[in-house]
Amino acid sequence: MINLSDMHIHIDYFKDYKQMYNSIDKTKTYTLFVTNLPEIFQKCINEFPESKFIKLGLGYNPQLVEKYKFNKKLFDAMLPRTKYVGEVGLDYSKEFIHTKIEQQNAFDYISFESAKAKKIMSIHSRKAEADVLEMLKRNKVEFAVFHWFSGDKGLVGKIIEQGYYFSVNYSMLTSRKGFEVIKSIPIDRLLIETDAPFGMTNLGGNQYNLTEIYNRFSKKLEAEQFEQIIYKNLKNLLLKQMNSLI
Repeated sequence: MINLSDMHIHIDYFKDYKQMYNSIDKTKTYTLFVTNLPEIFQKCINEFPESKFIKLGLGYNPQLVEKYKFNKKLFDAMLPRTKYVGEVGLDYSKEFIHTKIEQQNAFDYISFESAKAKKIMSIHSRKAEADVLEMLKRNKVEFAVFHWFSGDKGLVGKIIEQGYYFSVNYSMLTSRKGFEVIKSIPIDRLLIETDAPFGMTNLGGNQYNLTEIYNRFSKKLEAEQFEQIIYKNLKNLLLKQMNSLI
């Protein structure tokens, strides 16, 4: 049986977060548990047990820049403790554009250090997709996954040229624009995420129904053996990252 994967979820935002963590671990779902601040990463790495399947990402969400100054010292201290950096990036939407410079300064540093350490980045890029891509290229980031991409389809090809991936979710699948974005991405660069609890996951009466999400993707994309395709895509990304460290 092929293991499913969820490459962007905020487990700490669930009311019953410990139960959620244990449930995911029990199903052997390969999961990227992203965090929004280095301080939260530090707390989670101490609070949650180590898991073969659930991996913790070191994050600094651009939406929190105004409220929380980037703790560079703590980020540096925590970076060796994970292979993933996320959720990080830029957000130029109306609510956050006024912190653009602070966001750029933090993300530029994060990108440089992540590239140097060969980390896999899970990236937020709302209304800032071109700047995110330029910053990744300038810092020579090898491994990036664009989470919930909502930008111009014309950028998809440029992102693919850099060897990057996209993590897509059920909320995207059910919107016209989101589905158009999904269809523009080569199937060998797709990964699945839920972005739970922010993305839609309540299918078939369950709070978190990843199996049904995979089924819906398979039907809508008319892709047979969809679970195997996603499994292979993730395996290829992890192998590239592992080989870069040799």
